[in-house]
Amino acid sequence: MAPPFPRASTELDYPLYAVDFDPEDSTRLVVGGGGGAGRSGVGNKITVLETASQQELRVAGEIDLSRDEDSVMSLAVGSHKGKTTYIYAGVNSSHDSITKGKNEHLRTLAIEQSKSRASVGTKTPDANISELSRAALFANPDADMYQRLLRVAGPMGAAATAMGREHQLAVFEASDASIKLRGILDLPKEAEDLDIMQTGDNEFQVAFCYKYELYLVKVGAGESGGPELVYTMPDDHGERPVFRSIRYLSPNFIMAAANLPKRSGVVLQGFRLPYAGHEKARLAVNARIPRKISATALAVANLSPPASPTAPLGETQFIIAVAGHDSSLSLYTAELTTGASIELLAKLWPLHTLKDVHGNDNITGVAFSTFVTPKTHIRQQFIKLASISLQKTVAVHSIPLRKHIDKAPRSKKGPPRPTRYVTATKARGPSSRPIAITLAIFVLLIAMAGQTVLELTGHQRPILHAAKFFPSWHGTLRTPDHPPAAFLADEFLAKLAGRDVGKTEAGETLVVYEGDVPPATADGGEPAGKLQLDVHEPSVHGPGKSWEELGEEQKEAWKARLKEAGAWTQGMGESVFKGILFGELAGAVGRAVGG
Repeated sequence: MAPPFPRASTELDYPLYAVDFDPEDSTRLVVGGGGGAGRSGVGNKITVLETASQQELRVAGEIDLSRDEDSVMSLAVGSHKGKTTYIYAGVNSSHDSITKGKNEHLRTLAIEQSKSRASVGTKTPDANISELSRAALFANPDADMYQRLLRVAGPMGAAATAMGREHQLAVFEASDASIKLRGILDLPKEAEDLDIMQTGDNEFQVAFCYKYELYLVKVGAGESGGPELVYTMPDDHGERPVFRSIRYLSPNFIMAAANLPKRSGVVLQGFRLPYAGHEKARLAVNARIPRKISATALAVANLSPPASPTAPLGETQFIIAVAGHDSSLSLYTAELTTGASIELLAKLWPLHTLKDVHGNDNITGVAFSTFVTPKTHIRQQFIKLASISLQKTVAVHSIPLRKHIDKAPRSKKGPPRPTRYVTATKARGPSSRPIAITLAIFVLLIAMAGQTVLELTGHQRPILHAAKFFPSWHGTLRTPDHPPAAFLADEFLAKLAGRDVGKTEAGETLVVYEGDVPPATADGGEPAGKLQLDVHEPSVHGPGKSWEELGEEQKEAWKARLKEAGAWTQGMGESVFKGILFGELAGAVGRAVGG
């Protein structure tokens, strides 16, 4: 089966821990990792890759870092300045330096185009990577502390520690080669993930989470505020999800991937962040990935990004990727609609699941390229999704997009909506078919149960023949020797008529009578007419009498005649005679007395 999206992949020579796309060049991504400090034989590196085509991924540049220092554990591609692209990476200093109390864990590197650019048909790297500066942001470093988390939004960045005795979050300015610390926050627990978003001119917001709690930190032109708890995961059903990763969708919404206990699944949650009159975040949309996995990474992308970070959002679609521990990528989309004074996040629906993206290897990072709406709409457009693994592999999937024009304008007299892009494959919303099938099966089972009860109690003729599925001790109503009275009456009438007898119309009564007497038999015995059943007509059948109106001699004569005809047995009882009339029986008294 052909893959659903075009894929390009390559294998490097070191384990990978961090990945990010160039925000201004969707064909370029940067990865980092390594074997760490020591003599493992595996170097510590940062590699620039370029997507030469949808099926080809090539190395454009690479830098070898010191083997005395740690591997690259976090990485973010920053802004451009002229022809220079800045990279920020989390790399611990050497063990000797850390023991002396100095850990310059945040590195600034630059990517510059090579003067001798690769000629056509060659594989010579055409990008030079060089280290520009180092900075130590965290206070009181210890031997186990390292920078695990790093995110950059425009000129501002945030980083957080892991494994250390103290848990810290640092906010810094990242506008050029130099790093300027804006502030450090002491955290009560180690942050599981963080993200940063520009919310206005010189205003930013940092979000971080751990376990069941989501916090926000406002960063302004002056001093930064303290952490504000905006959401606590509720424990309503005994399956309390744990935050694993968070990413901003917009200044008003954030997406989170949370793991359920015992690797029983992943919950995607879109939160509306606090605004005027509401101090806490509120759940706007959520979806459960229908597989037993744990999330290892999360990435989101806006398919109609605003012209500037502070410009208002219009109608847009977000694409979301969740990496699972089983090397899968679960893709979802969500729709943002805007009104006069409010934004609504809705339709968090599954798009596609990519399985075994890196074989049996763990996915350590995912990232989307930045999509910019083209000025002309001639060529097919794509957004790229990159993923990396511990086993040195990089994969880039190109997800096709299509043009979309919203039909209704924002106002009646307003201009038509601009062209925007959405995924070419439509996400699948919840289907009512499983519910309808379940309800139909439920109704069928109830009907079958009702029919079974009616059959067992003798109120309906056998259709399911439920009696044979029950043990004999259940009751005599089901046994062949003692069938229900209603069944006996039907059987009695059927034998008389020679066929099943339907219900009579209102005002009609059945009559049993003796037909025309046949010629005398050869042995001289008294002939008897054939018993017949019909709707009673007084002019044809005579007056007729009910069973109760017959004398004892007549009753005995009729019993004998019915036995002789094979229509009645003693076990049926006299209840089967109720409701029908009996005609005259020739020689009835004589046969009864003689019998």
